[in-house]
Amino acid sequence: MNIREYQSPDRPSVIRCMARFGDYLVTVDHMKRTRRMPEFGEWFTDKMLEDVGKNNGVIYVVENEGRIVGFVAGIILRQSRQDLLECVPTKDGRIIELFLDEEFRGQGIGTRLMEMVEEYFRQNGCDVSRVEVFEPNVKAHHFYRKLGYGDRMIDMIKML
Repeated sequence: MNIREYQSPDRPSVIRCMARFGDYLVTVDHMKRTRRMPEFGEWFTDKMLEDVGKNNGVIYVVENEGRIVGFVAGIILRQSRQDLLECVPTKDGRIIELFLDEEFRGQGIGTRLMEMVEEYFRQNGCDVSRVEVFEPNVKAHHFYRKLGYGDRMIDMIKML
């Protein structure tokens, strides 16, 4: 198992991982509001790459026997004027994506990815690390709690 920084030739493999991530989210959505269209993997990968490029971010990939089986992406946020009016000054790191093929979960690899991106944030002066969790993804929520993350905002929905 090798964890290293993303390189442009990794894009097709990350697209495949992102598509599997979309498939997984569909299976855990008890409200059946999530779908994965054929363009999902490519579009979300390109969006992630754009966000990382614009926001002093980083992507680490997990390679197993020459095959990418997961990744984490983090960006460093800039506080807006509105943020400064309602929040204490801070420098936030935000994990925007984390995925690991199911067969590699529970082996400490996800924890290692999180440690690496958190260290990247620390080295870049961040004092907070944030991650958003899709509520039905109970396993991810438990994983982040185990790493010391706590709930901050809750987005609620009501079917009409």
